[in-house]
Amino acid sequence: MNNSGIVLLVRSEKIRYLFWGILTTVFYFLSRICLDFIFHIPIISATLSEIVTILFAFFVNKKYVFTKSKKNSLTYQLVTFFTGRIIVALIDIFVTYVTIEKYFSFSISLLRLDEFAYNSFPFNIPFLRDIIGSPYALNNIIWIVVIQISAIIINYLISKYWSFK
Repeated sequence: MNNSGIVLLVRSEKIRYLFWGILTTVFYFLSRICLDFIFHIPIISATLSEIVTILFAFFVNKKYVFTKSKKNSLTYQLVTFFTGRIIVALIDIFVTYVTIEKYFSFSISLLRLDEFAYNSFPFNIPFLRDIIGSPYALNNIIWIVVIQISAIIINYLISKYWSFK
């Protein structure tokens, strides 16, 4: 690929969205894990993580991704962006409640997470032990990842075709 192809690729809105979406996901993931350690209540962790991540995401989408969006007012963009993100956040909270809090044993059984040897590698690595060292912890991480992949796709569609059109 020559230099002009690389420049076009970097200037692509989808690539910028993907880059900032990955950073937003990392931001969410780290805040969610930190808040899980602080509160030990998944719903509170998910809710607080969603709030700070929505603020972060609006800023980076407005400034770095949808830079050509001048059609709608800032107020319209804020309201529609936050509405879309709140809908996705509510989905996150609902899925968290169902798969991590209320019916985690069903999810663990369905995914067969109780069959892993949690006293062996990589589960016994000190840093990872707290994050994935039990069926409940691994279930938590799996669902956080599934939720975030879904959120990236849904949020792009909302931002592209509603907020920053």
